[in-house]
Amino acid sequence: MPTVLIFIDWFYPAYKAGGPVKSVFNLVQALKGDIQFSIVTSNQDVDGEVLDVEPNEWTKFQGVKVIYLSKEKQHKKVYRALFEEVNADAVYYNSLFSKNFTLKPYKALKCYNCAQIIAPRGMLGEGALAIKSFKKKVFLSLSKQLFFNMKNTIWHATSAQEAEEIKAAYGLKSNIRIAQNISSARVERKSFQKEKGKLKLVFISRLAEKKNLYFALELLQVLKEESGLSLDIYGPIEEQSYWKQCKPIIEKDVRIQYKGLLAPHEIAFTLQQHHFYILPTLHENYGHSMVEAIVSGVPIIISNNTPWLNLKEAGVGADLDLSKSDEWLNYLKSTISLTQDEYEAMVRNCYAYAEKHILSSKAVEDSKKLFQ
Repeated sequence: MPTVLIFIDWFYPAYKAGGPVKSVFNLVQALKGDIQFSIVTSNQDVDGEVLDVEPNEWTKFQGVKVIYLSKEKQHKKVYRALFEEVNADAVYYNSLFSKNFTLKPYKALKCYNCAQIIAPRGMLGEGALAIKSFKKKVFLSLSKQLFFNMKNTIWHATSAQEAEEIKAAYGLKSNIRIAQNISSARVERKSFQKEKGKLKLVFISRLAEKKNLYFALELLQVLKEESGLSLDIYGPIEEQSYWKQCKPIIEKDVRIQYKGLLAPHEIAFTLQQHHFYILPTLHENYGHSMVEAIVSGVPIIISNNTPWLNLKEAGVGADLDLSKSDEWLNYLKSTISLTQDEYEAMVRNCYAYAEKHILSSKAVEDSKKLFQ
């Protein structure tokens, strides 16, 4: 059985980083019968909260070996010792820009003859690179020369779109393997009342510029006469400066509420207490929260900066251009007007779409090939 060492900044019970943690968890759970995984991570959550775990010792989380390193242990000597201890055949990095869990271990383990697999996790998309663009351009230029230039470097793209983004950043000869992220399982939904003139929206994501909550808030201000429209917001406040932009709108509009954090096991139930999930994101390479909505029978309203396109035609929501706010407003008005029968048809469409595009075994088989 192949042995794979995974480096990730945060792992369960840390959950506030959202999708990247879920990506690795689902990958490991799906393949642990075929591959022996060992996970190296931090003993803190994304906001610095110290986890209730034994630091710097191998432990298990739901049957998988994990070591939660304290800050003073996050260095090359420790990484080499862990690599030799597990006798890894491959190393998997769940980030591109991480200093302590990609750059340091990658450099420390370059001397070993093993596959080094890097998952950019959407960090090379146009929308993502536009945030702190100068700093990222410098990093990409230097990393091509100093880091990710080995023959045994493999890039994990989760879509054909992300494969093109990797080529644009690191060259046409980059060794790229495409494997869609593995989703959570289908969650059955009881009938949920939808009255014409009523619409309950939910936003579940990190509160950061990339996730573009402010755009959704502005839409609701244009639709201020729609008293039956509401928005519940869940997620960690990642960027205080961005939150300061959003907070005044939330506080003055009684239809909008910030409800704090959700534990992973609460997400599906919370989604199902709303009519639509909304995320006007600047970029996603996958979008676990969007996928979780669909497999829970909840239609989605998202930007067209994700792999999930042509949603209107499938009857599961809409993927819209952020430069065309009128299209967003018109679509929201149409969803407000939905009847119970029309809405229940969309719920059924979500499950059919999930079976066809999300829950197939191909994602698991392609993921296995990453490590072959």
